[in-house]
Amino acid sequence: MIYIGTVRPSLMNEPVDVPLLDFFGSYNPQKILDEEVLTNTKKMDVLKTKKLKGFISGNMKELTRKNENLLSRDCLVLDLDDVIVTEGELVKWFKRALSDVSYIAYPSVSNGVKGVRYRLIVPFKGSIEKEADYKLLVDFFTKHICKEINGVPDSSNRTWSQIMLLPVITPYNPAETILIHKGEKVLKLVELLEGAKKWKENQKNVVRKPVNGNVTRYRNTTTELLESLVLGCDEGGRNNHIAKITGQLLSRAVDVGAVFELVEFANSHFNPPLEQKELEATFYSIAKRELSQ
Repeated sequence: MIYIGTVRPSLMNEPVDVPLLDFFGSYNPQKILDEEVLTNTKKMDVLKTKKLKGFISGNMKELTRKNENLLSRDCLVLDLDDVIVTEGELVKWFKRALSDVSYIAYPSVSNGVKGVRYRLIVPFKGSIEKEADYKLLVDFFTKHICKEINGVPDSSNRTWSQIMLLPVITPYNPAETILIHKGEKVLKLVELLEGAKKWKENQKNVVRKPVNGNVTRYRNTTTELLESLVLGCDEGGRNNHIAKITGQLLSRAVDVGAVFELVEFANSHFNPPLEQKELEATFYSIAKRELSQ
């Protein structure tokens, strides 16, 4: 069952009983074509809370949206708000990593204004009836499955009765950016939970080496970013490597001059390095897009 409503008030409409992929395939998105509205924080807050439509997929015992009224969920819905790759690379990741399963992915209304921001919906076979199980799956996906493309997870993803906005057409997000993929299989909830529980158990068993009496060492996306500056790259992937480093550093608000110096440093470890003109063209292409958002 799919319930439609707005963030405020929290009363949802009567549900529609259609498969998720069919619903999104026939959904007519709302439109915001005025860029001034998209960049006005106050206007966007009003739109996102009172005007734009959102959804919950599952079963509710009453139409008032709150945790105790949500009986179950039948899909995982994730806001990817700290994307650390370019939009093109993100779309390629969706198509590569999730090629076998059904999913829906589309830009959030702030995509293109506040960096790369997407929403990912993964239906599964079965219904989650425990809030703790849903939170576990959210952690499994955001911290493990999606760690290659997203940095800090959005904590609101873990809210049991969280409403998620439906696709919105903007000057940055045309209709063709809405991805609806019917895979050969739908993920089985039992298998998903089993994998998530094993991952969580493995996380507990990770041995972290002490640096001193109170500090431990661990890997995260920043670790991988720093390593990418010195690990080098063969001829075929140099431009993508530079683009990825540039985007990740600028998304972390690193000074643009410092970013360029780090990019030149990374290029010096390539085999062979890019020509300076080509390096600058790649850097400025990514920087121009990132800094205009």
